Amino acid sequence: MRRGLACLVFLFLLFFYSASIYAQQNTVTFNGTIPELNIVTGMNRGVVDLSAYFNSSNSLTYKYKAGSNGIDGLIIEANSNGVTNIEASDLGTRSVIFIADDDIDVVESNEVRIVITRGAGGAVEKISFSPNTDSISLEEGDGQAFAVSGNKSVEWYVDDVKINNTEKTYNFDGDAGLHTVRAVVDGSEKNWNVSVLATSAPPAAQQEAEAEEKSPVCGNDIREAGENCSNCPSDVKCSSNTECINGVCAPVKQQGRLILWLVLLAAVIVFVVMGIILIRKKGVGAGFFERIKALFKGKKKELTGVTGRIEEERIEKIDEVDLNPLVIYFRDNLGKYEKEALINQTLQQGWTREQIDTALSRIEGLGGGNDEAGNDKNPVEKKP
Repeated sequence: MRRGLACLVFLFLLFFYSASIYAQQNTVTFNGTIPELNIVTGMNRGVVDLSAYFNSSNSLTYKYKAGSNGIDGLIIEANSNGVTNIEASDLGTRSVIFIADDDIDVVESNEVRIVITRGAGGAVEKISFSPNTDSISLEEGDGQAFAVSGNKSVEWYVDDVKINNTEKTYNFDGDAGLHTVRAVVDGSEKNWNVSVLATSAPPAAQQEAEAEEKSPVCGNDIREAGENCSNCPSDVKCSSNTECINGVCAPVKQQGRLILWLVLLAAVIVFVVMGIILIRKKGVGAGFFERIKALFKGKKKELTGVTGRIEEERIEKIDEVDLNPLVIYFRDNLGKYEKEALINQTLQQGWTREQIDTALSRIEGLGGGNDEAGNDKNPVEKKP
């Protein structure tokens, strides 16, 4: 009996506990969908009545949290009756989620989009971006400053990667290649395409130094690049029969002289031809050519006789000199040294070529000596 009564009491308590739990899960309900809210900058009162969307048998407290677009620049106030005021300081799009709480259950609304436009008396700062261009070209090592007007924080992206910088300015210094820089502020954004060119040129100072080293120096007697007979006649001198014209040595025109010589030559030929014709016609030249020919033959005989006498005198002078030492010198050394080396040695000692040839002919006539070279190529100096 006691066991049955205890079971009955347990089942009764379990029923009431389950009923209370079920009741707690349904104390607050959300009905419908809160539509998009359009407000202006400044204070917006009675924007939405939350009590029309949340129901509860208990008293409710209304709260909110940021949606996917955030609630930056918004001040939201919801009283106990659900009437909500929103104050906006910036233009753009925001989103919020409203919450109803009766200390037993908590229910959230849909994500409510809030569109903020410029109010009639609200002063909204216009956002501008610098530089005001879409494409920028830089050389490797150079930097570029990007800026956004206003006092709001800015999100900066480089090559679609968000960087840790929320300031109004950003100094870009990238490697060679193509890059993108993007600034986002209050729902507005600006994209720049940045091209960084690789450079291998030396610094300006080095280039100037190289230019100075390579510049030509006039007056050093060396023809260098950039010098000509006009700007540096001391280094670039024109040869004979040429003259400097606009920096180039050009041949001097000699057509006048050539024509003069041709005229003189033609006159001489004409004169000679006419003279010959005149002589033959009048017989003035009869026997003239024969006398000239005989005269030349006589001169030739005289020259031949003189040449013979000179040769005889030369031979007599050679015979007057005692050639025995020279003959002995060649006879003793021809088998030991080269013939040409011996001849050069005797020429250096003052013997003439004729005397040397005479001595050698005597040795060859006697059958003495040896023209073959010996083991020693350079004879020891020995005066004959």
